[in-house]
Amino acid sequence: DKLDGKQLAPEIWETGIVAVGSLVGKLCQQKLCGLQQVVERGVETILRGLQGAKEEPEVVVSLLALGNTMLPETIPTLLEHAEDGPTAVTAAATSALQRFPTPHISSKVKRVMRRIFHQKRKGYDKTCRLAAAEILLDNHPLPMDVINILLATSEMETEVATFLLLKVQNSLR
Repeated sequence: DKLDGKQLAPEIWETGIVAVGSLVGKLCQQKLCGLQQVVERGVETILRGLQGAKEEPEVVVSLLALGNTMLPETIPTLLEHAEDGPTAVTAAATSALQRFPTPHISSKVKRVMRRIFHQKRKGYDKTCRLAAAEILLDNHPLPMDVINILLATSEMETEVATFLLLKVQNSLR
C-alpha cells in the first residue's frame, strides 16, 4: 500500500518504510539487486518520504530506512543529513553510516566525520561525535586521526574519553 502511494497510519508507515529499507538491503546482500524494479521502487519510496518529510521524526525514520538499504549510492544523502541536521537527524545518519563496510567509507565520508568530531561547522551531540570517531577509527584510520582523537579526549567526559582510548588501543592491536 505504501509503495502504491496510499495514506497509512503513521505507525504503520514508519514500520513499513523501515521494513522496505531492510528488504532492499537483504535483496542486494543476497545478490538479488538485479530485481531492479523492486529495488528502485523501494529506494525511490524512501527518498520521496525523506524529501517530503516535514517533521524531524519523519526524517529520522526515512534515514533509518535508507541506512537499512546499505546501498553505497545512499551515502551522499546520509552525509548531508549527518552534517547539517538537528541532533536526532545527525544521530540517525551517522548511525546508518557506521553500518557500511570499510570499502564504502571513502575519504569524503572521513572528511565529514572529522568535521563532526571536531565540531567544525556547529556543535554536535556527544553521541554523534562518538559515532564519527568510531567511523574514523574503524576504517583504516590515518595516524593524524588517531592523534587528533587522542588529543580531543582530554576535553571530554571521562566515560567518552575512556571509550575512545580503549577503541584506539584495540585498533593498535
